[in-house]
Amino acid sequence: MPENIRTADHTWMILNQMPNFQQFFRGYLEILKANLQQVSVMGEDGKERYRYYTCGQDHDPRNKEWKPFQHLMRYCQELGYEFYEARDSVEERIGRKLKCECELLRN
Repeated sequence: MPENIRTADHTWMILNQMPNFQQFFRGYLEILKANLQQVSVMGEDGKERYRYYTCGQDHDPRNKEWKPFQHLMRYCQELGYEFYEARDSVEERIGRKLKCECELLRN
């Protein structure tokens, strides 16, 4: 694990390059798939209609169990990226603000 976290500017310089961002984002999505709960929604006929991923918590700041970006934070620490800049880069690339990282795998 890197001892030093890069500055926000240095993180931006790295993640602003498309190949670097794509590698970072693919790794992040794999972490989410491995750590979030997958839910199957069944139809009235008993067949699976669709699946989605969830963190399993209410997205409410008053919920003490909700940790909206815990996996991104750990991933950034492992890679030495500044968390807030990395989250901003993800939101900028997908074109919207996220309330929780589980939203990335929902739509």
